[in-house]
Amino acid sequence: MTTPDDRWVPENADGSGWADVDWVSAARGSRYHYRHAADREEALRALPLCFRVVTRLESAELRPHENTYYVPGFALADFLTELVWHGGAETIWHVEPCQTAPPEARVR
Repeated sequence: MTTPDDRWVPENADGSGWADVDWVSAARGSRYHYRHAADREEALRALPLCFRVVTRLESAELRPHENTYYVPGFALADFLTELVWHGGAETIWHVEPCQTAPPEARVR
């Protein structure tokens, strides 16, 4: 029987390395870095407090438009997942960490 660790051999003794991207057309031909990660709770604590997510909305009916969302660090993965699945013409333009959100954003 094959175990998850038997499916690939990492480049480095610590379990990290580089592998070819072969599943995303926009990044195909480049490489990504992999490594063992901390458990979920520890990883969540290590995230920045907040992320600034800028999206771009373009369609035949609308003039190009950017939206900026401020998302708590612990909620970033869920927010991006929801945006990818339900964003329609609104696409992720860039994501960056930030220390705080402006009060107008009402981030909880």
